[in-house]
Amino acid sequence: MYDFFEEIVNLSGLPLDIFNKGFRVVNLSNRTVFIEGFVNIVSFESTEIIIKLKRGIVKVQGENLKIKNMNLETILIVGSITNLEIS
Repeated sequence: MYDFFEEIVNLSGLPLDIFNKGFRVVNLSNRTVFIEGFVNIVSFESTEIIIKLKRGIVKVQGENLKIKNMNLETILIVGSITNLEIS
């Protein structure tokens, strides 16, 4: 799969964190959100999950939200996602 940021890093020699601010958020069909570079869970409810990133906050809103998988720096949220905010 082609990764635009990875291509820029390869061409420029600059660190990836300059381009992605130390995190990556991928929304798949409004049913799954993959977050890389998270620090902790700020708030967890079935209608809203707030995640603190290394440099910012991600707010996932929807219905029947669940954390399906989590490790040291990645988290996978599933459910019916209606809104995704990154600040």
